[in-house]
Amino acid sequence: MTDWETRLVDAARRGDWLVCTDQSAVVRAELIRELLLGRHGDVDPRGVRLSGALVEGTLDLDHVTAVAGLHLSECVIHESITAAGANLSHLSLSKAQVAGIDLVSARIAGDLVLRDVEFTNTVGPALNADRVRIDGCLIMLGQVRATGHSEFGVLNLIHARIASAFELRDAELFNNAGPALMADNIRVGDDLIMRGAIRATGHGQYGAISMLGANITGDLRLEGVQATNTNGPGVRAHRARVSGNLVLLSGTRITGHGRVGALNLVGVHVSANFQLRNVEVTNTDGPALAARRMQVQGQVALEESRLSGNDLDGAVDLRGVLVGGSFGSGPRSGLRVDAGSGLALNLSEMVIGNAVAIDPTVACPVSGLGEQCLFDGRVMLNDLSFAALGPGWTWGQWLHVIRRHTFAYHASAYQRLAAVERAAGHDGVVRRVLIAQQTDLRRDNPDDLGGFVIRRFHWLWGVLSGYGFRARRTAAALLVVLVIAGALGWCAGQIPTGPGHLAAERVSSATAAAGVPCSTVELVGLGLDRGLPLAMTGMRARCDLDTVSHAGQAFTAAIWLVQLAVWGLATLALAGYTNLVRKPG
Repeated sequence: MTDWETRLVDAARRGDWLVCTDQSAVVRAELIRELLLGRHGDVDPRGVRLSGALVEGTLDLDHVTAVAGLHLSECVIHESITAAGANLSHLSLSKAQVAGIDLVSARIAGDLVLRDVEFTNTVGPALNADRVRIDGCLIMLGQVRATGHSEFGVLNLIHARIASAFELRDAELFNNAGPALMADNIRVGDDLIMRGAIRATGHGQYGAISMLGANITGDLRLEGVQATNTNGPGVRAHRARVSGNLVLLSGTRITGHGRVGALNLVGVHVSANFQLRNVEVTNTDGPALAARRMQVQGQVALEESRLSGNDLDGAVDLRGVLVGGSFGSGPRSGLRVDAGSGLALNLSEMVIGNAVAIDPTVACPVSGLGEQCLFDGRVMLNDLSFAALGPGWTWGQWLHVIRRHTFAYHASAYQRLAAVERAAGHDGVVRRVLIAQQTDLRRDNPDDLGGFVIRRFHWLWGVLSGYGFRARRTAAALLVVLVIAGALGWCAGQIPTGPGHLAAERVSSATAAAGVPCSTVELVGLGLDRGLPLAMTGMRARCDLDTVSHAGQAFTAAIWLVQLAVWGLATLALAGYTNLVRKPG
């Protein structure tokens, strides 16, 4: 046993640090193992504490039940630390260099702390902690540098169980064969926080940071994280459950590639709020944010972020998302969505318990109104459900988005807006929305109406009655038709049909000669009598059309057409006022 090793044994018994001032100080890894097994006497509960030494050989702690913890500071371990299946009190490395650490199925009663540690493993993970159980915290901070080569990640925390918090800060992780951080099915009893200058570079379908099926009791927070993957997702948290908030903040940059999405939150369940602020997500061949069927019981806020994607299903794909509170970003939030040649925002089948409040410029760059816009479709709103429009939105702006910025007609978008305005008591707005729906149905999906005749009737229905929502327009048209009927009666009394005879004249009788002209009142009454169905004035007993003459027959046919129009308009007016016509849905 060397002098330094003897000093280490004495320091371990006292619970003191052994600080090696000689750069050539060497301590055998085997001695550290023996100390942790208690083979050199009792070890102070503060553990084996060594600083500034070169640890020679592999530190083999496989299946060891340690009598105390281990603290290594400023040590160099050219080979690895293996502790598969071990039971350790606590483990701490600070400013150390090590080839790798194997903690597969190990249990640590206290904390696992890695501070300013440099890992280098060219044949596997830098930290292999598959199924590890940590009864305290997992803390990795300072200038952690980890390089590995494994499809299971530089940091492999698959099925890890951490009773308290997991914090990763100021780390640089690199893997050209798989994820930088592989934490699928991890269980964290408190917050999972990644913040500071974190650079995670991974490769492949599992993502640079993979947390598939993770279960976080507290918050999941990414702040200042740069996750890069040129051949798959940047961050993948498919089906993760977060009991607190899911927050991405302050300079987080996520780059991915492919249809899975740069930021994949498909099926994630968040018990509180989901927030993106000052985040940049980029994907040149798929969605920037893919969050289909995500559930957020609180609010969703997207602010001061840039989401760039290129996918037919949307640069931001939120199909089937359930939000208990409000959704969006609010006016002038700084949210920018770049969609390339694809769809910008897909909100199909999304359910929002409160207000929808996305930045209006996301849907329409000029926040337009009306039926015309210079910009093409950018959003999908099929079967979107929400309770209200948020700040910055008017019903006219939302209707403009439906009409000009969706790729295809879908009745549900109009019906939802109408339902929201109806609940607010804005019946006039409801009528305008539903009229716009029918107009767009005829313009954009005419085949859904039927053949040419039905389409023409649909157009006429809109002109004359506003599709059943403009009863006053129908009443006005009815009045015009009645004026025409009276005018036809008067005109018939001015047209001669032969010597001493007119197309409309007094009815001849035993006491009245034929060919006597009718008065103006009688002629107008005749037109109304013949034009009004079921409303006889009795005028025809004194004045009537001469149906023997060609002119009289022509006026009779014209008044039949007027009568047909009166029947139709009267029906529409009655239906409009009594709501007998089913409103188009």
